[in-house]
Amino acid sequence: MKAIFVHLSGSKRGKTEFFTDSKISVGTDPSCNLNFDQSVDKSTSSFHAEISLQECDYVLKDLDSAEGTFVNNRQINEVVIHDGDLIEYGNNGPRARFRIKTEEGDVCKPFREILADSMDIAREPQKGRKLITAKAFFKSLLSEAFTQSSAKFKLVTAFIFLITFIGIITLVYNIFSGLTETTKRVELLEFESTIGEKIIKDYSKGVCLIQCSFSLVDDASGKPLKSWKDGRLLTNELTGTGFIIGNGMVLTNRHVAEPWWQQTAQAFPVEPGLKPRIEVFRAFFPDVVDPVLLKVEQVSDIADVALLSFDPEGIEVPDIELGLSNGDAIEGEPVVLLGYPAGMNALYAKSDPEIGLEISRLPFLEAAQELSNRHLIKPIATQGHISDVLSKRIIYDAQTTVGGSGGPLFNNKGEVIAINYGIFRGFRGANFGVPIKYALELIEDESR
Repeated sequence: MKAIFVHLSGSKRGKTEFFTDSKISVGTDPSCNLNFDQSVDKSTSSFHAEISLQECDYVLKDLDSAEGTFVNNRQINEVVIHDGDLIEYGNNGPRARFRIKTEEGDVCKPFREILADSMDIAREPQKGRKLITAKAFFKSLLSEAFTQSSAKFKLVTAFIFLITFIGIITLVYNIFSGLTETTKRVELLEFESTIGEKIIKDYSKGVCLIQCSFSLVDDASGKPLKSWKDGRLLTNELTGTGFIIGNGMVLTNRHVAEPWWQQTAQAFPVEPGLKPRIEVFRAFFPDVVDPVLLKVEQVSDIADVALLSFDPEGIEVPDIELGLSNGDAIEGEPVVLLGYPAGMNALYAKSDPEIGLEISRLPFLEAAQELSNRHLIKPIATQGHISDVLSKRIIYDAQTTVGGSGGPLFNNKGEVIAINYGIFRGFRGANFGVPIKYALELIEDESR
């Protein structure tokens, strides 16, 4: 058997001592087994008491001490002490909780005693003080719980502590994640509110208004069709959008470069026996008065994409960055579309009403030149989000209309991820773009 003393006050406060001796002497004399500091424990005599093991019972006997010995707050001369008894050596002397541990089992101290003893240990670091600090209390509680309790209690306590710790970590993580997510959303909203402004500022001068005029030539005679009234050349006229990617190269739609292309044949049908012939194919860049003449370099056979070129000498416009990562667009991603929807009619509407009306009365080619002379050619920016991503098209709700074909669609990194090519007529919430990968393939073919 082991006799255990958990010291609650006095010079040994907070300590736990184990004894296997059959006789345990108690006092301030250095020869005592259970020895107290005389300078601190002044109520304890040199040879204060003796504890002896008698037939499996521990018997406490007072040795005529000056201040007496107390068990559970009662003064004794000789008594059998039991597991959990509170022993005090002298009036207001050092106190200790007595525990017994047999070889067959563990100490099993009730939690109420652990709590009470922890309070006693935490109280009165010095005689006369009654303040209990939280740090001292919890330190004593942990020490008591793991030295004066059963293995089962320790296991349960450790499990509760682990669950509590995991709960606190989870709570902190959830709060942090929530704050992080909220911060990201706020940053995204702030970014979306400024991305259009940034893209317009950085890239709008690289987005051009394309003018195309073509006639139809009779295969048999080789002569173009003319008006039977006045002999004037019959032409088809249209506008579109393009954007510069460097070295005098421009990307647009194939149906802008070849308006008679099969996918848009319903707009500009070409009857059998006739073939189209380009009369004028040019582009106006913002803040560049004179137009540049365009040449078709490559057209895609699988997507509505065309690569054009012009002589860049003397022309200073910013190149537009393509999304070279080939990464897929993301549903819900904010986008910005630049272009000339509604063609020159929109530019008339944006100008002073009198000036717009005056220019609109000019012929098709002269009207565009006059708009450029007055620095009125500037692309329109619309914003929206991607609603669907398919293999050959990206669907988004940034508004546009006829004339905006060939315009660049920017992601939130300022990269072009698609080329606008079509609208869902009758529903303004869905427009279509050709993924930029098809343009990259065309550029790669041209560079070979």
